[in-house]
Order: sequence, then C-alpha cells, then structure tokens
Amino acid sequence: MLRLNAEVELKDGSSKNISFMMKTAHDSEIFRQMMQIHDVFVTESEIYREVIPEFEQMYREVGLEVTFGAKSYSLDVQSPYILLEDLSPRGFKNENRLEGLDMEHTKAVLNKLAQWHAASAVRVSNKGPYKPELCMGFLKESAREMMRSMFEGLWSIFIECAKSYEGIDEYLGAMIAAKDKFMEEFLRLAEEEKRDFCVLNHGDCWANNVMFQHDAFGKIKETYLVDFQTPRYGTPAQDLYYFLISSTKYELKTKQFDYFVKYYHDRLVEYLKLLNYSKKIISLKDLHILLYKYGMWGYATMSGVMAAVLLDPTEDIPADSFFAESDAGIKFKMQMYSGSRYRKHCEMLLPWLYNRGAF
Repeated sequence: MLRLNAEVELKDGSSKNISFMMKTAHDSEIFRQMMQIHDVFVTESEIYREVIPEFEQMYREVGLEVTFGAKSYSLDVQSPYILLEDLSPRGFKNENRLEGLDMEHTKAVLNKLAQWHAASAVRVSNKGPYKPELCMGFLKESAREMMRSMFEGLWSIFIECAKSYEGIDEYLGAMIAAKDKFMEEFLRLAEEEKRDFCVLNHGDCWANNVMFQHDAFGKIKETYLVDFQTPRYGTPAQDLYYFLISSTKYELKTKQFDYFVKYYHDRLVEYLKLLNYSKKIISLKDLHILLYKYGMWGYATMSGVMAAVLLDPTEDIPADSFFAESDAGIKFKMQMYSGSRYRKHCEMLLPWLYNRGAF
C-alpha cells in the first residue's frame, strides 16, 4: 500500500496538493499462486466500481445516505492496482488493534456491516446471484490443495505452540482433528450454507480494515470499510465471527458476544425492512443457530487472523510470512502463537468455542 502525493493544477490556474492510496501486487510466489485461483485486484475493482455504488444507490432511493468507503479511481494502465482516496486528510484513522475496539466502536462496525449485509441480501433477492467469483471466493474446489497446504502449515505451528497453554489437554485432541478436516469441512459448509440466509461477506473485517472519523469531542461521526479483496456470498456467521473475535477488547470478546449479535440483528432487520426485502427476515434465534452451525469460522479466526492482529509491530517481516514455509515464515508464525497477548485471548476463547461445538 503506497501513499501518492501530487500537486495538481486546477482549471483556474491555481494548484492544490492531494494524496491517494495505491494498492499494488506483491512479487512473491505464494501471491502469484493465489492470484491464479482468485484475482484479488479484479474482485476488489468490481466491488469499488460496481457493488458499492449499487448498494449506496439502494439506500439513496429510500432516503438514507450511506457511504461504505473511500472513493476509487481508474487509471489507463495494464498492471494490477487499486487507486483510492486518501482518507487521512478527512480525519479517518484506525483504532489500536492491540487494545481492541471498545463498545461504541464495535457497535459502529456492526451497524456498517448490517447495512452492507442487508443491501447485499436485497440485491440478490431482486436481481439474482452474484458472479461466481463473489459467490465462492477462496472456498472452491480448485483452491483445495493450495489452501490445504497453506493452512496445515499454519495450524501445525499453532498446535505446537498451544501445547503450553493453560488447560490445553482438554482441547488438544479436538484441535488436531479440526486441523485434519479443515478444508473438507469448509468446502462442505460452503455448499450447505447457500440453503440458509446469506449475505455478501466483507471477508476480511478486522480492526485495520475499518477506519473511523471522530468529531472534536471524540464521538464517532462515520465508519468506513476498506480492503474488499476477499468478499464471499455466504453465511453472515463468517463476518460476525471474524470481526468480533479478531478485533474487540479482551473484556468484551466473549462476555458481550451475544449482546453484539443482538445489536447486529436489530440493525440488520431495520435495514432489510427499509430496503423492502421480499423474503422472510431471519429471526434472532435463527441467526444464533447459524453461528453454532458455522462455528468453525470462529475457530479459524482465533487460530488465524487473530494471532496476526494481536502481534506487536515487527520490522522487516516479508509480506507472505503468514503462509510461507521459509525460515522467516516459521519464525513469524512462532512469534504470533507464542506471544503473551495472543495466549491470553486464546486461553479465554478455546473453552468458549469448544463448549459451543466450534471444533
């Protein structure tokens, strides 16, 4: 991600300094393999140029102004890129990922997710399914072996580090079994979930992919989502687990989980009704059933992205270290899973997820 600063001459002859954010491709073998299966630049470009304007227009037509993220721009070039408005001059910033989001910031994100999910469900109800790349994302048969290879290496190190966690003996066998059946279970669920209530998941909703704008008194004025590389049409349990487990404060993560689900559901129902959703609206009870049914998203979040979210800033980490099997990649994953902050969160979440049948 690069910040581009430019001095622009305006039509009246004056000049203005402006800045943009440009996302370009990593030059690594793992990234090239992933691009062959799921071209994240094509997907994200489609989200910014087609999906977001359509969703925002849906709300505009019923009298509500909703903005989901930064403006995007097009260049006449062949290389893969995403060019976006730089939100920082407008006061947008991330909250501290290591501390986690407090109650008000969590509710702001859940409100924005409810707006996004509601619009996506209404759009399918009115116009039919999304394109195949948005329906499946990475969870497709052609990605099975690559994803299995990536996640088995990741989870092997997680389990090795977890052997020193407090109370781990009760869960270790279930954790090993979850590792062995991970890809098969997710591919099975990816087909099964289409029979339940589905939304277009953001797919990577964690603290650094949300930006907040505050007023002079610190009150939240606006919340934007960023990084739409991995959207996927499927169960809302994916986004809910991913966000709530990876990015909320330790004190809120499990104690307020059911409250957050209720808050999200209230907002979801509000926006589905506003947009004249023509199908039966999911009940709170049925949403909780989905969260139990697709609980592996919770376990996958805890043992995956949450470890990176809670890792202290580290210099000179290669971009592909999360999945790479190089010495640097293994060292990076050992740091993630053995850190005291991650261990504290994990020791709280493991019994909670285990008792919910998530693995």
